[in-house]
Amino acid sequence: MKLILKYRNKIVSIGLIPIIVTLIGLHFFPNTLMLCVGFALSIVMLVHNIVRMRDLNFFLLLGTLGIGVCFFLRLIWGYKYVPLNTITPTVEFSLLVFAFLYYTAPEIYNSIVRKLGIRNCFSYRLETKIIVVLSSIHLLSIYLIGYFNFEWGRSNIFILFNVIPVSIYIICLAINITGIRIAAGIDTKNSPVALIRVALLCNGKILLARNGKLWDLPHQVPTETQETKERNAEHAAGAIKGIISTDDNPRFIMKYLDNNISKETVNLYILPVKDEDDINENSGHFFSFDEIEKAPELYSKNIIKEFTYLKNAAEMWKEFQSTCK
Repeated sequence: MKLILKYRNKIVSIGLIPIIVTLIGLHFFPNTLMLCVGFALSIVMLVHNIVRMRDLNFFLLLGTLGIGVCFFLRLIWGYKYVPLNTITPTVEFSLLVFAFLYYTAPEIYNSIVRKLGIRNCFSYRLETKIIVVLSSIHLLSIYLIGYFNFEWGRSNIFILFNVIPVSIYIICLAINITGIRIAAGIDTKNSPVALIRVALLCNGKILLARNGKLWDLPHQVPTETQETKERNAEHAAGAIKGIISTDDNPRFIMKYLDNNISKETVNLYILPVKDEDDINENSGHFFSFDEIEKAPELYSKNIIKEFTYLKNAAEMWKEFQSTCK
């Protein structure tokens, strides 16, 4: 239990449990009832994560949307859009659509996170990629078997339609849990966690977004202190992916120890932006450093600690860009 609480932000695949429960339950209970149960379970866990843990677990959102669509289609239109004996492939296809949407356009998810005032500190791309690839192969196989009218035995059909979809999500759950066990092993060696923060600067201003009641950097990801500089740079670049289209990589400017309970190491990066319009909508708001200085209580303690370095960097890049015009 202590392990789960400590790494709760990393055990993201826990959000797959409502999907797994639903896919298994569809074989034993009435479809509409089981879809309702899975939809309700996803919503309850999703709201709990948002309210209590200040986290928007994408897989809970995936289950809510994917299962919810199938539930309302069956509830309102009966078997018109979800034919008899096709419920599992239909649910899998619905989940695949939303997973593919996240993988190809993560800025939509990031926008939702920022509107809720929650810190986005984890990427779901690895597990999502597994879902997209395996589900696509599986559904294509079902289509080809039906199209060419292959003769399969009942047991093979059962495995194809019922066992494989559940197995795909169990694989993702197992991969994530394995990662947590590795993290636990690292922790036994007293390796503290680290946090990478990326500040977007433009015309002497800094981009901030709501994190609860305070304004903070919207782009930050956790890592481990023993990561190489090259790996940390990759993490920093990944934190802004989908937010701004640029070939430039964030630049490291400082490293410090956060004086909180976990004593995490913070690596601060900056990325100068030529125009505020280059940032995708709903990414946050640009603030001048004078605004921050006048009301420091409105901003996170990290921003205040980084203030001098960020201000100097912003002024330097503003002067540099003005001389290049």
